[in-house]
Amino acid sequence: MKLFTDKMAAEKLEDRTSERLHARILEISKIGRTENEGAKRMGYSEEESQAKHKVIEWMQEIGMQVRKDGAGNVFGTYKGADSSKVFMAGSHLDTVPDGGHFDGAAGVLTALEIVTLWHEAGYKPKYDFEVVIFSDEEGSRFSSGLTGSRAFMGMIEETELDKYRDPDGQTFDEVISNIGSDRQQFLTAEGPSKQIAMYAEIHIEQAKQLEQKDLPVGIVSGIAGATRTKITFRGAAGHAGSTPMTERKDALVKASEFISTLPEVAKGISETAVATVGKMNVSPGGVNVIPGEVELVVDARDINEDSQSQLIKAVADHANDVVNNSDITVETDLTTRILPIPVDTEVIRNMEASFKRHDLLPIHLPSGAGHDAMSIGTQFPITMLFVRSIQGISHNPEEFTHIEDLTKAVKVLKDFFENL
Repeated sequence: MKLFTDKMAAEKLEDRTSERLHARILEISKIGRTENEGAKRMGYSEEESQAKHKVIEWMQEIGMQVRKDGAGNVFGTYKGADSSKVFMAGSHLDTVPDGGHFDGAAGVLTALEIVTLWHEAGYKPKYDFEVVIFSDEEGSRFSSGLTGSRAFMGMIEETELDKYRDPDGQTFDEVISNIGSDRQQFLTAEGPSKQIAMYAEIHIEQAKQLEQKDLPVGIVSGIAGATRTKITFRGAAGHAGSTPMTERKDALVKASEFISTLPEVAKGISETAVATVGKMNVSPGGVNVIPGEVELVVDARDINEDSQSQLIKAVADHANDVVNNSDITVETDLTTRILPIPVDTEVIRNMEASFKRHDLLPIHLPSGAGHDAMSIGTQFPITMLFVRSIQGISHNPEEFTHIEDLTKAVKVLKDFFENL
C-alpha cells in the first residue's frame, strides 16, 4: 500500500494552480495526521481550528476580508463588481476519524484557488465572492452532520443541541466553548446577510463512476435526501434445541428475508434509489435462543422528492408483504426524512457549457452522500462538481484524487462563475 505522501510525491504538476493545490493539500494534511497517514480533525476540535487558521492566512495574503460566525464557520470575501448579492463556494475541513485528505479540503482549497487566480489577474467577478469553510460537516463528534451549514441557514433547533454528547461525554456547550462561542451565539449564527446568487461546491466523488468512465470531473444532478425507517419484526423467543422447526416464530428469518430482497425494492423505484440496512439488533441475543424480536434501520435515498416518497412507501409495504401469512408481526416507523435537493436545469446547462469550453464531456452524476450544499440549497441555487476518486475510496487514509483532476475542476468552475 502506497502512503499518502508517496502518492503526492508522484503527482504531475503542470502549472501554478496544480503546484498551489498540491502544496496546500500537503500543508493541511499535516494537521491531525494519524500514524498511517490518515486525517483526524473532528468538528470543533483544535485540529479543525488549526486547519481553518491556516486557510485564513492564505485568504489574508490576497487581501480577502475574513469573518467568523457563532457556529465557527469562516467566510473570506473577495470584492466583486456588485455587492448587492454574493457568490459563495467552499466546503469543510473536519474529517471522520482516520479519514482521508481530500474530502472537504479539496472543496475549500479549489474555491480559494479560483479567487487567487482572479486576484493575480486583477479580475472582479459579477458579485462579491465568498470562500466558506463550514464547521463539523461530517458530524462524527455528535453523530449529527452538516452542523455548521445548517446553523448558518437557521435549520437547528435548541432541543437538538441538548442531545449532543461527544465520545468523551462532553456536552455541546462544553465543546462549543473551545472555539470561543456559546449556545446563544451558535443559534444566532450570522445567516446569509444578502442573497446568495449561487453556491458551488467541488467535492471528490467518493464512488467509482468517473473512474470507470475515465473522466476527471462530473456535474452533480441532485443530492439525494436520506430517510431512516425503523422496522421491528416480532415473533416468539424459544429454545434453539427443543423447539421443532414447524413450531418456530423466528423473527430473524423474516428480517433476513426482508433484507435479502430489499435491493430489488430500490431498483423498482428508480435508477438512483438506494436502500441499505447497516444496523440491526437481535433479541434476546443468545446463541441457543430463537430470535423473538429484530429491530433494524433502513437507510433509503433518492434524488427526486416524488420517487423518495414512493421509496418510503415501498420499504414499508415490503416489510408487511414479507410477514404476510406468517406468525410474525412487523411495525414500521419513519424516523427521519431529509428532502432531496435538485440542481436547477438551467444551472446544469450553464455548467455543461463550461465543460465544453474546456473540452470536457459533461457527464451527470447523482450524489448519494450529503453535503453542505444541501443546507444552502433549501433556499438558494446551488451547483456541485464531483472529481474522480481513485478506486472510489473515501473516509479512509487511502482516499486519493489526482491534483490534475482538481485543477480541471478549478478551471471549469472559474469559467462557470465568469459566465453567470
